[in-house]
Amino acid sequence: RVVRDRMSEKDVIPYDTDIRDVIRLLSEQSRAFFFLRDNRDVVGLISVVNLNRLPVKVWFFSLLSEVEVRLGKFISSRVSDDGELYKLTLGATTDPKYEEVKRRYQTDQANGLELPLVEYLYFSDLVRLVITKELHGSLGYTPNRFKRSLGSLANLRDEIAHPARSLVRHTTAVARLWRRIERIDDALERLRRSLNYA
Repeated sequence: RVVRDRMSEKDVIPYDTDIRDVIRLLSEQSRAFFFLRDNRDVVGLISVVNLNRLPVKVWFFSLLSEVEVRLGKFISSRVSDDGELYKLTLGATTDPKYEEVKRRYQTDQANGLELPLVEYLYFSDLVRLVITKELHGSLGYTPNRFKRSLGSLANLRDEIAHPARSLVRHTTAVARLWRRIERIDDALERLRRSLNYA
């Protein structure tokens, strides 16, 4: 026997709801899906599985890219000596993944292309630099909160950089995704404020 529940207003959202709001609603209401409405007609369905689609990942990547760029600018505005930054990052590692980065940086320097060092670093390097240089306080973070907030964003960036991997594998992952969006929003607000007053 098939049991059919009636669809109610809480089961339906407008078809043009912003992706940020879709994730928030799925998380807040612990739902796996919503029906999509155009005026009065149901025109589709969006579920947690749709959050693994490429447009969602591109949206996340653009948010994380803004955090990364602003974090690099924030560091550059507080530490102007690229030599010091090099010693703390590329100069301090023997990890093979940095060999190509070091070569590119040195080649660019030799060719007169003097880009800020932060442009050669990974997101996780930027996070470590803020902690090492104790710059987190300028953003209103404690060291632990900064590491927890932006460290989790570094992990998310790595997940999104591999688009064949799913972001959401179960409904409880939506709440985690929403917490990460809140952390992105918080970090961007703090970085924007700090760069406006630098």
